[in-house]
Amino acid sequence: MNYAGPTETGIILQTVLDELKSRFSEATFNFCFSSLKITSLSDTEADLLTDNVLKKTTIMSHHWEALSGAFEKAVGHKINLNLRSRDDRPEPVKAEDDSSDYTAYKLRYNPAYTFDTFVVGSSNQVAAKTSHAVADNPAELYNPLFIYGPPGLGKTHLLFAILNRLRENFPHFNILYVTGEEFTNELVDAIVQKKNVAFREKYRKLDVLLVDDIQFIENKIQVQEEFFHTADTLFQQKKQLIITSDRPPKEINLEDRLKSRFEMGLIVDIQPPDAELRTAIFKRKSQDLGVAIPNTVLAFLAENIRTNIRQIEGAIRKLKAHSLIEGKEITLEMAVDVLGEYLRTAETSDSMVAKIFDYICKKYSVKKEVLTSGKRDSDIVYVRNIAIYCIRKLTDLSLKKTGALFGRDHTTIINSITRVENRMKNETAYEREIQTVLREISE
Repeated sequence: MNYAGPTETGIILQTVLDELKSRFSEATFNFCFSSLKITSLSDTEADLLTDNVLKKTTIMSHHWEALSGAFEKAVGHKINLNLRSRDDRPEPVKAEDDSSDYTAYKLRYNPAYTFDTFVVGSSNQVAAKTSHAVADNPAELYNPLFIYGPPGLGKTHLLFAILNRLRENFPHFNILYVTGEEFTNELVDAIVQKKNVAFREKYRKLDVLLVDDIQFIENKIQVQEEFFHTADTLFQQKKQLIITSDRPPKEINLEDRLKSRFEMGLIVDIQPPDAELRTAIFKRKSQDLGVAIPNTVLAFLAENIRTNIRQIEGAIRKLKAHSLIEGKEITLEMAVDVLGEYLRTAETSDSMVAKIFDYICKKYSVKKEVLTSGKRDSDIVYVRNIAIYCIRKLTDLSLKKTGALFGRDHTTIINSITRVENRMKNETAYEREIQTVLREISE
């Protein structure tokens, strides 16, 4: 059997890409896999094409097993993969003192990721506004700007939106986007090749440095030291630094001076989108992908698919593929039938809420009915605030729905979360208690 048809090949490629999206950060996926193409495909072999030698080398050196596994999952059995790049050719031999790797680089950016294509809602509007401000006034307002939140919520989109706006407004700027993993690998290579000076010159002569997934340097002391001096140099020269992470600085195992440097700027978070924002994102993504989805189906999907924006896009692509294959318009029945795996994933929020209540009630010897009652005893409020904070951290429930669990409005929920966060900042023992609770619930 050969997968010769363009439709079948396209579906298999998209299935592979969706699998890789779920395994890697948005930054790694965009760099390594977003441009991947299948040039030929049979039941035993696939010929793949990527943009350049750098991407090819990175995939083959670091992600080959993941790529092979994704293809095996997509077609149902192992197949041989052959990867080439558009500019495959013998690499020239460099002199030992050649530092061209570090004195010149190609600016990476995604022109599709702009502020115009970023859908704004209550869960991300602060991050969007501050990103706008930094792009228009680099190194003047928030420096560094640190954006954190769970994977798949648009942090990388905002980085590239900033980058694209900077390129328009400041074409003479020396700008670099890099992931925490890439920074680490470059530093290791520089040490091995004894090119530390060239490495530092590359990073410390920038006007703007954008770093995605900084949490990758966690527990890497030498990398953290180099990054601190890089960040400190840029800061002293009034150059802009923008960073993303899946956690705030205080929750990453970093040197205190590096945390302090991050905290000197502005730290903003992106929360999972609420139902209203998910509906807007579904509409925008379906328009971008040229998929006609009825409003009733959009509302159903927004209510049931909550994990992240990547999951939303994957669901729309899957619906589109089935609609094309079956030659039918998308209906609610088709959505329920085709997207079973996505809808099952959505059930995890409800099960996690139940798990949180069960854990909290046992740990603090209190009944759920008491936590959700109107009682204001100090010991009850103490436990209730912890329960609310855990639900906010471990699920994607909106403030309104969280409030409904406790018979309270969203303002009260915000106040409870703020009290916990402020106390964690000021009381080390309390912070340890909360971190222990979160860890044990997650186990």
